[in-house]
Amino acid sequence: MLTPQTTYFALLVIQALHLLHHRVTKRHISFAEVATAFVLCVPPSIELPAWLLMGTYVLLIAVQIIGSLWIRNLSPNRSR
Repeated sequence: MLTPQTTYFALLVIQALHLLHHRVTKRHISFAEVATAFVLCVPPSIELPAWLLMGTYVLLIAVQIIGSLWIRNLSPNRSR
């Protein structure tokens, strides 16, 4: 069952793997990673609606996964 705590933990793991992927492919960090880091600073125990927390976490998980799959297409050309 999805809870704010499990989706928070899933986002934390996906974010770490995504940042590692950026490092391995030698790509720069984008606004999506900064936004995700900011969201991870808000603990799931805060008094916000569970649907809002889980929706935000799941949305950012999807952004991170799509970003990892299409990293070469989404990143600017490094041969400047």
